[in-house]
Amino acid sequence: MADWMKRDNDVRSPGFLPGGGELGGRIRSRDWSGTPLGPIDAWPQVLRLALSICLDSSFPTAIYWGRDLRLLYNDAWSPIPGERHPACLGQPAAEVWSDIWDVVGPQLARVMETGEGFSAFDQMLPIMRGGVQQETYWNYSFTPIRDEDGTVVGVFNQGHETTEGIVARRKAEAEIERLGRLFAQAPSVNAILRGPSHVFEVVNAPFERLVGKTNLEGKRVADALPELVPQGFLDLLDRVYATGVPYVGRAIPVIFQGLGGEAPQERIVDFVYQPLADPGDLGQGIFVQATDVTDVLRAEAALRESEAKYEAIVNSIDQMIWSALPNGDHDYFNDRWYDFTGAAPGSTDGSGWKDVFHPDDQERARAAWMHSVATGEPYHIEYRLRHRSGRYRWVVGRAHCVRGEDEAITRWFGTCTDIHDLKEAEGKRQLLLREMDHRVKNLFSIALGMISMTARSAPSVPAMAEALRGRLTALARAHDLIRSALGGQVGQGQSTSLRALIEKIVQPHLGAPGDPRMSFEGPDITLGESASVGLALIFHELATNAAKYGALSTPEGRIAVTWTVSEGKLSLDWAEEVGGPGITPPSSRGFGSELAHATASDQLGGGIGFDWQPGGLIVHLTAGMDQLAQ
Repeated sequence: MADWMKRDNDVRSPGFLPGGGELGGRIRSRDWSGTPLGPIDAWPQVLRLALSICLDSSFPTAIYWGRDLRLLYNDAWSPIPGERHPACLGQPAAEVWSDIWDVVGPQLARVMETGEGFSAFDQMLPIMRGGVQQETYWNYSFTPIRDEDGTVVGVFNQGHETTEGIVARRKAEAEIERLGRLFAQAPSVNAILRGPSHVFEVVNAPFERLVGKTNLEGKRVADALPELVPQGFLDLLDRVYATGVPYVGRAIPVIFQGLGGEAPQERIVDFVYQPLADPGDLGQGIFVQATDVTDVLRAEAALRESEAKYEAIVNSIDQMIWSALPNGDHDYFNDRWYDFTGAAPGSTDGSGWKDVFHPDDQERARAAWMHSVATGEPYHIEYRLRHRSGRYRWVVGRAHCVRGEDEAITRWFGTCTDIHDLKEAEGKRQLLLREMDHRVKNLFSIALGMISMTARSAPSVPAMAEALRGRLTALARAHDLIRSALGGQVGQGQSTSLRALIEKIVQPHLGAPGDPRMSFEGPDITLGESASVGLALIFHELATNAAKYGALSTPEGRIAVTWTVSEGKLSLDWAEEVGGPGITPPSSRGFGSELAHATASDQLGGGIGFDWQPGGLIVHLTAGMDQLAQ
């Protein structure tokens, strides 16, 4: 009896709330006399006992007391009201939970009225937090608190928030649903096999289309697709399932039987067998993903064949072919281009093609090309390209654009054609036409000069006729050497030595052979046909001018021709001594000089210079020995 009285006195004394954490201290220190709960010393014993249990619990626990359900709670429950704590301590539940009172109000009222407990799981409560209404979820219970006579005087509340779990579950379910849709809608071939017997659990439509069968789910691979067994695929599945090591197959031919006795069909497939769990786990299986690459590989093969045909065609044409992007950058040249230029493949892509152009033609060609790129007008121009030999050759470049449906330029295709020989032939033709005109006039002058010179020195008319006949015959023999050039009949000239060539050219302007007015000194040099014609033109011009104005126009005149060879080059001097009154240099370069310069540089790979001295002309000629042999 004494122990009961002691405990009863302890419960009724202010010290009945020892400990209880922060909330225990707040409740003990607060003056409750001005509240409907009244002074703490006067609180009913049932409230004191319930509160003692609440404060000592480590689980979130609260008490709603009296008709207006005044709120008391422990430390574990204090985070639940959020920013309403601690002001909500001792306040009516309707005020504390005004935002969710339409949900919890009727639940609390029913417990107070009926005395029956209430539980909720994952109950959605739209609680205001930080001024924003949030969707939250809770597990909680309401338990009636009764006094000594059984009357419900309050509600005992325990619970915790499950929002994070609900949200996580929703996300997981949404992800599973999304993955399911992706699995079903994926263009790749997908299936999931379960167990050591490889039973189809999930199959998407592309898988069914690939194998040519439906209703595969629930069937073993060996039963649904027996044609795969002798092809070794079941053995692969067994190995992947047993070892847990994935298998990747690339471009594997697979024969599928199909439905209704259809003819077997071979497809080329890339596939992956990916184990779903630890090896040997009978509850797990294999994820199958495959891609039918049959059409792609066949298209690639056809494309390669088409490209090979294209390459064979463009490389069989004896013409340089190229293509360029709409901005003008070149991206393709055929083999003829690289054969001609000697450039490394790819080195002339983009704008690198300019490097093989003659420096004097680069800007002109670039401007013409960029004009075509900007306007779409056809490209047509002549320029010089560096040949693999190092020499520049004339080519004609042409290009046309290709347009798309919107009329925008999509690509350029062009050609380069070697016209160097034609251009040289045309130049020679024009040159020789002028030369022919010049020579016809000179022949009359030479003939008149020969007659005059012969008449002055001949003792009689018969002697004059004989001397003149010999000179005209020598002139004809000299012209035989240049007939092929004048007539365009290459191959009808004769190879000869350098000295013999000069003697034949000059002889018509001299007396008898061995005339002391002409001297020669130099090593023997044999000339090729082409070089003989070129040198014949040069020495014919020099001899003609010497007969008209220079050393051969006077009886005292002399000509000394000397030459040497060094490092593959011929160096020749034609030195005239007039022997009479000095000569007057010409005021400008005549056609004969132009002819000599052009022949020496273009045909003979050298040059020629004229030095007009008071006593006579000195001509210095250089030529490449390789060119002289041609």
